[in-house]
Amino acid sequence: MHARKEIRDALIAKKMRRWCMVAKYPLYDPRCPTWRARQNYWHLWRKYPEIAARLGLTELSVLEPF
Repeated sequence: MHARKEIRDALIAKKMRRWCMVAKYPLYDPRCPTWRARQNYWHLWRKYPEIAARLGLTELSVLEPF
């Protein structure tokens, strides 16, 4: 991704929150299966742990119901 660091971090945080919501609440985006949302979230979580920590997200955040 070719963007300034501030913008890049904001875009990654937005993606991370979106995939977390899709994994927790399947009706958020019924076209995407929950297993794929969890896979996408975990990929972002492994690649950008500092952004996940800043958002308060953990590896198991997608498995918690609320």
